Amino acid sequence: MTVPARPDSPAQQRAGVLPSALRLPAAAGVIVFAVAVGTTQLALQVTNRGADRRLAQLGEVYLDGLAASVRAGLEARDAAYVAERMARAFAEQRGVAERTLFAFTPDGALLVRHGDPGKSAAMAVALGGDAWRLDADSGTAWVSRVVDGTEGPAGRVVAALDVSPILAARTRLAWGVVLLDMFLAGLAALLTWAVLQRLGRPLRVLVEALSDAARQAPVPLPEAVLAQADPRSAAVLRAYNRMAYGMRERERLTAELAEREQAAALGRLAATIAHEVRNPLGGLATAVSTLRRFGASPEVRDESLAFLDRGIAALDRIVTSTLSLYRAEEDRPLLRTDLEDLGHLVRSAAERRGIVLVLSLDLPDGEIAPGSGGVRQVLLNLLLNACEATPPGGTVELRACREDGELICEIADAGPGLDPAQAQRLTGGGGTATRKGLGLGVVVGLLGTLDARASVTERPGGGTTIRLAIPAGARA
Repeated sequence: MTVPARPDSPAQQRAGVLPSALRLPAAAGVIVFAVAVGTTQLALQVTNRGADRRLAQLGEVYLDGLAASVRAGLEARDAAYVAERMARAFAEQRGVAERTLFAFTPDGALLVRHGDPGKSAAMAVALGGDAWRLDADSGTAWVSRVVDGTEGPAGRVVAALDVSPILAARTRLAWGVVLLDMFLAGLAALLTWAVLQRLGRPLRVLVEALSDAARQAPVPLPEAVLAQADPRSAAVLRAYNRMAYGMRERERLTAELAEREQAAALGRLAATIAHEVRNPLGGLATAVSTLRRFGASPEVRDESLAFLDRGIAALDRIVTSTLSLYRAEEDRPLLRTDLEDLGHLVRSAAERRGIVLVLSLDLPDGEIAPGSGGVRQVLLNLLLNACEATPPGGTVELRACREDGELICEIADAGPGLDPAQAQRLTGGGGTATRKGLGLGVVVGLLGTLDARASVTERPGGGTTIRLAIPAGARA
């Protein structure tokens, strides 16, 4: 499993910082190396102390024989006898070699000195009693022993032994151990680094894959990577692959859903345009019929043609506002004649159903509100819906007036009442849109752009009243 090392930042590269993928294995290797070297040094110290104790024991053994050899001379204060015994000891140097031997009387006076004249008696005097001291610089081991006589201490002997070969051998051994330890510790550190590198590869692969997934769509890991990972790591990597496949499937479904939603939106747009354009056609047809029947009258002809002009302009505004997502772009003010035209547009539908249409407009001539298209479209839809809901012989009424700077419009019908879900949707309480409620959907959208308020009440004698409060400064 080959894992490309992800480059670190340029600042870290300039600073000589190890890549993040190598830091943990390198740190573990350094720790293993330090522990191995430290434990070896501690072991060497313990070994050196044991070697020093063995040297002291060796000096004691040497003095055992020397004391037995010179005891009689020390008791008799016979310097010649003691010197002869020391000379005989010098003649046998197959083991530890003597450098200098000293013999002292019980009162501390030097009786005999034999051997290297360079060895001062000051050290021998300073030792006193039974003592041991190692001079590593000169390779000399000093050992002192009080010799017991038949009636008390007969004197004291001191030997300066040549232990330089032993110290040299011990130094060579220590260096050998250190070098071997350095080699083995480095090998152990390298093996630790390699093992952690191998064990950490699945985790690095996962981390790098997750880092890439933050910038682009997650890519599933190849099966070869999973096959080379240990069972636990392979389980984690397979979980990541399941997540990657799941995210891919979710993106595919999201794209498919977006396409379907777009198609549905286009269908709703087409249906809405057809619905909104069809509504004024009845009034326009009535105007055309009036022209055919009474076109010879100048007054009727002018009124019908003016109505046709306004109707065509209204159709143009409906199409334009619908194609721009129900946001009307014209700024023509709403006039009283716009509300009067609603009677012409709805009257044909009312007459077909045998319904009486009543307009009560308590409004002055001229401008009523800044925007006309949105208000006309809302009222036209509500009036046509009221005509459809009212049984033959019933009455549909539009009342309009100004109150506290607002345009108040009420549409009253004699129908069975508005569906609760549609009433909730109209008043801004939610509800679900249906294909039968395309006109109501347009009304709800326009009420939002007009910043208008709607309320629905049931009439005591049957029927429904929808009240709209439209701010005077509203425009769709």
